[in-house]
Amino acid sequence: MMTESIVFYEDRNFQGRSYVCRGDTSDLHSFFSRCNSAKVKGGFWVLYERPNYMGYQYILVPGEYPDYHHWIGFNDCVRSCRLLRHGSPMLKLFERPNFDGKTWEVTESTPSIQERFLCREIHSCKVQEGPCVFFEHANYRGHQYLLEKGEYRRHTEWGAMHATVGSIGQITTDC
Repeated sequence: MMTESIVFYEDRNFQGRSYVCRGDTSDLHSFFSRCNSAKVKGGFWVLYERPNYMGYQYILVPGEYPDYHHWIGFNDCVRSCRLLRHGSPMLKLFERPNFDGKTWEVTESTPSIQERFLCREIHSCKVQEGPCVFFEHANYRGHQYLLEKGEYRRHTEWGAMHATVGSIGQITTDC
């Protein structure tokens, strides 16, 4: 059985000081000053650019990431991380805040919200089973927002500045 862990490295290509993490950590700063590469030995991880699970989010699946560009990172700043529990997503999207307007159901990854539902903005949603990742642009690009089971009355509740959702990814053991 594979242990759920992630190894952070200060330098690219798994060089420099390293730190092995096996669970949720709200402040990684005391273990390393920057993160330029990582190896996910097991489990699905959410990395955050700021302490206490704040800031940009990056979802990493098992594998090797020789530099932060491989996880679509904007910089070498990783300050907190969480081990993510996964399952099949089931969510309802709403075109307006407070669960108003047109409604769409999603049960699988969707590379283009605009093509599938003919809409440009999602203002609220209910995640009935999850988790899932909202991406700012189509084809799983741009800022990432992790949504776990719960209700999100406004896009700001999942951390987005705008109601633009370009694609939705599911987190499964098939990744």
